[in-house]
Amino acid sequence: MKLPRLDGWLTASRGALALLSIISAAGPGAASAWSSELTTPWQVGQKARTRLFAGEVDGRALAFVEIELAPGWKTYWRNPGDAGGLPPSFDWAKSQNLAEATVLYPAPIRMRDKAGDTIGYKSHVIFPVELKRQADGGALSLELDAQYGICKDVCIPVEASLKLEVPPGKLEAAGAAALSSLAAVPRAQEKLTASDPVLVKAECVLRPDRPHVAIEAQFAESGDGAEVYLDVPGGIFIPHPVKTGDLGGGKLQFEAKLGVDVDVDALRGRTITATLVGAGGASSATCQAN
Repeated sequence: MKLPRLDGWLTASRGALALLSIISAAGPGAASAWSSELTTPWQVGQKARTRLFAGEVDGRALAFVEIELAPGWKTYWRNPGDAGGLPPSFDWAKSQNLAEATVLYPAPIRMRDKAGDTIGYKSHVIFPVELKRQADGGALSLELDAQYGICKDVCIPVEASLKLEVPPGKLEAAGAAALSSLAAVPRAQEKLTASDPVLVKAECVLRPDRPHVAIEAQFAESGDGAEVYLDVPGGIFIPHPVKTGDLGGGKLQFEAKLGVDVDVDALRGRTITATLVGAGGASSATCQAN
């Protein structure tokens, strides 16, 4: 009898073992997510692994999509930035008793390299997911087909298919890392904490002579490291704003010029979301492009 070849299995196993070492590099926040919450096994891919887990927050059942990356690798936000990239997509169509799943994005960072600026996350990210059942209180069968891009010296598309059975009734409380990811989601202007950026003024102007998006916001203290990120539903490209003014006391102005690489007609009538990220917190605001 011929024994099965082991070289492919050994290669995959080495990859999985290498990824298991990521938790030590990701820090104690990542480790604390690995409590006894309801969770799928890690799905291991090339330079990344993905899992889905659930927990209770303030009496609500939430799901969480967790991505661990090999050291030095990054993944992307909703708008991957001027240098391009593959933003994450989350397909819940195969789920049972699920009316709606709303994926929330923690505040991203701007990453600079020789290819240009990108927006996203390094090493580790957890996306909280708000769940709405079709039948309140019933069991929930979550099936997720996720796709996202990762990059270092090269870029790789990653796919993950995950299934999680969420029982009815009270769940175990979500762990510290899950709660931290939820706290990192930018807050709407009517739900700000004391240290979150405050929108002062937003203009989304599409007139032919100078189409642009202008944002003025109040950041905590000096506004050092403050960023504004823009995105539009449907994946319409919109460039990264640059700081154009410092009015003192943490009040800053940003502008994105909508040049020839922007489909201005496609933006007309759309809602543009501005995500304001400062040292003390993150918030979001919208304006209509006219």
